[in-house]
Amino acid sequence: MAFKLPNRRHVSKSSGEIPVFRKQLDDGVIAEANNDGSIYISRSVKPGSKLYNRAIKHEMKHIEQMETGKANYGDEWVSWNDNIYFRKEVNGENVIDGPNGRWPEGHPNHPWEAEAIKAEKE
Repeated sequence: MAFKLPNRRHVSKSSGEIPVFRKQLDDGVIAEANNDGSIYISRSVKPGSKLYNRAIKHEMKHIEQMETGKANYGDEWVSWNDNIYFRKEVNGENVIDGPNGRWPEGHPNHPWEAEAIKAEKE
């Protein structure tokens, strides 16, 4: 039986290599950091492009946040600094009732996103 391995790259990090998998992601999603320490990046993003590099830096910050225990997530929640915030759908939009109020997923007003957005420029 034949099988195809996913298109995989590794991104260097001081603590080791971070596996990066190119994958079809939901509409509007460029990349995702995973609890297992890997990153998914949309197949629509050209490897080596400015967008690709920004997305990797962003998701690496989320990996760091999870490795240090500052952040974590599940399907129904996000934790930040030992507080749990719930994900929900309101009027057809996925939101998180976070420490700065209710904002859409990925919004820069969430502190975990603000840190990751800052990391894109570093």
